[in-house]
Amino acid sequence: MVDLPLNYGRVTLIKAASRRLITLMVLLLTGPAWAATTVTVGADPTKTVIKGPLVTPDQVLDGELVIEGDTITCVAPSCTAPAGATRITVTNAYILPGFVDAHNHVAYNVLPRWTPPKLYKNRSQWQGSDAYKVFKKPYDDLTNKGLTCEMIKYGEVKALLSGVTTIQGTSPGSQCIRTLIRNAENQANLPTSASHIRTFILDIGSFQGGINWTATKSFVVHLAEGMRGDPKSLAEFTTLKAKGLLASGTAVIHGAAFGDSEFQQMGTAGAKLIWSPRSNLVLYAQTTDIPLARQKGIEVSVGVDWNPSGSDHIFDELRTAAEVNEEEFNGAIPDGDWLKMITVNPAKALALEAFVGKLAPGLKADITVLRSRDDDPIKSVLKTHLQDVQMVWVGGDLLYANKAILDKIKPGECEAMLVYGSQKKVCAKNTKLQVPKGAQTLEEIRTILHTNYPLLAPLTP
Repeated sequence: MVDLPLNYGRVTLIKAASRRLITLMVLLLTGPAWAATTVTVGADPTKTVIKGPLVTPDQVLDGELVIEGDTITCVAPSCTAPAGATRITVTNAYILPGFVDAHNHVAYNVLPRWTPPKLYKNRSQWQGSDAYKVFKKPYDDLTNKGLTCEMIKYGEVKALLSGVTTIQGTSPGSQCIRTLIRNAENQANLPTSASHIRTFILDIGSFQGGINWTATKSFVVHLAEGMRGDPKSLAEFTTLKAKGLLASGTAVIHGAAFGDSEFQQMGTAGAKLIWSPRSNLVLYAQTTDIPLARQKGIEVSVGVDWNPSGSDHIFDELRTAAEVNEEEFNGAIPDGDWLKMITVNPAKALALEAFVGKLAPGLKADITVLRSRDDDPIKSVLKTHLQDVQMVWVGGDLLYANKAILDKIKPGECEAMLVYGSQKKVCAKNTKLQVPKGAQTLEEIRTILHTNYPLLAPLTP
């Protein structure tokens, strides 16, 4: 194994941020032509045909995609348009599956960036520190004021702006969050049971009972977050096994302390791995040995983790991962895997592959359209910034897009916002679903949170 230098979490990330700023300035000045979209509104708002470069699991197909209700019904070079369908043609852009953020503490994303005063050996050290308790106090204050719904929806909008349509990391049971992107633990507006996905983010030693693997298809567990080889972190893996919780349905978040033995056992069991590199680097100056995990046959997904020590959005998290791959892993992760890590792999890890993660007939119409930054769609995604997101559909409902597009498809329904000079609209308000606080606009959510917490993290940092 190759240890990352002690200062990686500080110096290298600062250098990386500088490189990104320079790259962004160059792209703004010299990038490809802006994506062009034409919209012909049909009589039936439940049916849509989108034409352009479709990024399917195996190829880029210049073709058409049909949405009927909340489902994709055709992906082909040419599809028969349903009667009354709205027709959308995109150029200089890619049509992709909606992104799946495999791990994110959504409600915490109201908090700004945290600068830890030191590096730590494991999660329990920083969570127990006075510095973190002071930083976390506004989160506790907001939840104590009954503003959890606003906090979660704010975090969902932040994810939506980067093309994320499904996210893991929201405690089950809250009806108010049924209106925006899919929350994996909350049935995600999908025909799954409440036990389909179970999540445990506390010390695994405190886990009570067992898992009924016939009902639970994904057990997402926070495990071994710390420096490689840290004894306290590795002991969590021993506890996991002793409790009978290592199985093909297990998805380990972090696993940063793991070595050959742990990854071998994960691979033998068919367990999955969720990687949040930036947060690991900031807190421990090291991250998970992904090349070793891959050698053991483990599928890897990427998750942003949270705003305080993770990336601002999924694109920056992918870029951090790619930089680590280049600088520390000697390119062990092939280019073809980056898009899989935020689509098909996390869909499998969360046992939602029958519904999301691909552009395919029968799957939900979760779709992200991004301006083209490169002739290769995967390289293009790695170069993408927030202003490049053209459209985001969740279950056939266009929730975020360029202002001109939403003005045609949902006139007067959504809120305008400026994203790095690009005029967008977001549809946070939902009165169709009779859920608590569903009628709140983004502006109302932001005002409530900002009034109670003036240091509220921005949606577009």
